[in-house]
Amino acid sequence: MIKRTIVTGLATVAAGGLALSIAPGVAQAADNGQRTGPVQFWAENQGNCKVEFTIKNTTNVTSYTIDWQIDDEPLRDVDYADFKVGRTGGMHTTVNDAPRWPDDIATEGENTEQNRWMVSNRSVSTATYTKDLKNLSDSYNPPLPNPDAATHTVKYRMVLGPPGNNGEGGGEWIGNREWHTVTVTGCAGSGGGSLDGLFGSS
Repeated sequence: MIKRTIVTGLATVAAGGLALSIAPGVAQAADNGQRTGPVQFWAENQGNCKVEFTIKNTTNVTSYTIDWQIDDEPLRDVDYADFKVGRTGGMHTTVNDAPRWPDDIATEGENTEQNRWMVSNRSVSTATYTKDLKNLSDSYNPPLPNPDAATHTVKYRMVLGPPGNNGEGGGEWIGNREWHTVTVTGCAGSGGGSLDGLFGSS
């Protein structure tokens, strides 16, 4: 497990200066995403060159973030990890009930063995994001690979989360950190993106 401090450009994911658990994917998994555990995520082809990402969260942690890549495009170096990532901006989890980690550290204190307030038994909170590959507007937005292709392969994973699993045992809440895939259809004649910036939300 690698711990790094998140940069300002991902402040919408977690408050700056907090240690997060970040690790590279190690294998390609099934197209069904991660459908078990306190934090679940998946992607579905919507046709017309659109893909819908969903994060289903029963923890009070807001920092879970989806990292994604189109057609094996080159990944990039970032300050908060010593491995390469893709298009991380914007797709992070939501939480319905307070207190929220890391938002409420100032009032709750650090989550420790003696002060456990990071929990995984909350009511379900779901965040859904639709990406139109023909009209992407994320701040990190390299040109669409193979812009004339009728289909694109999107790989995605959960790349950010809290350090550890709160002592509950089993796998970490961030999940297995493996890449998952979805094929996006209806893309013939799609256009490209731009190179304006490295970070930001969608």
